[in-house]
Amino acid sequence: MNINLNTIPEEGLQLDTDVSFSKDFYQNTTIHDIKKCHVKGQIQYDYENHLVIKLHAEGIFLLNDALTLEEIEYPFTCEIDDKIENLSDFCGEIYEKGQNTLDILEILWENIVLEIPISATKAQDSDLNLKGEGWSFENGKKQEIDPRFEKLQKLLDEGKE
Repeated sequence: MNINLNTIPEEGLQLDTDVSFSKDFYQNTTIHDIKKCHVKGQIQYDYENHLVIKLHAEGIFLLNDALTLEEIEYPFTCEIDDKIENLSDFCGEIYEKGQNTLDILEILWENIVLEIPISATKAQDSDLNLKGEGWSFENGKKQEIDPRFEKLQKLLDEGKE
């Protein structure tokens, strides 16, 4: 999504569009796909002739469930509020100096990838088998203390007081 920087009007360029990313973007991420990615915002020059980008993006990640490994939908939102003071610092794919164009898709991707969760799940506790042979899934609730360590636990509790 290249934007010609010479044609940005004084009041700014308004964006309100759906965006799709090629499969090349998903390499080295846990994202399988992005559905319904919509971008809305404005790109303009400020009084110092710096490029100001204010965008709001929202969509749905397709990720693996952390517990069941099924593909799930995970909604995301992303706010981009960026000021580019020197366009010549950008190289290669984002800014093409000869044509004076900026690829907004690259900037958008850099911010969207920050919204990927470490893990996501939609499963409820009742849906899963939380025990197996030699293993069990702990949900952070306090477990019963082994009777052999009860005296030690009492000493630790007394030390806290």
